Amino acid sequence: MVYQQFYQPTIRVSRTMSALEALHAIVTDEDSPQIIRDHIVDSLQFALRNQPGFFTTKEVQWLAQWDDTRIPIAATKILNEMKTT
Repeated sequence: MVYQQFYQPTIRVSRTMSALEALHAIVTDEDSPQIIRDHIVDSLQFALRNQPGFFTTKEVQWLAQWDDTRIPIAATKILNEMKTT
């Protein structure tokens, strides 16, 4: 028997960015419970302040543009630190 192998192209997507986009969708969804939205924002803010190296520059730039004021403040601080080093 002859088996054909089919190769699908590899699409490289940042798993972190996909997760961040999903979290952003929840945070901006008015139907999501407020406690969940607050928890997501608090968790991201904590991660930005305590593990800034986990995020890429592109991700931090994107987070700096969020509508919630807590995330952009933390992200902007990291971007400013990146510029000075």
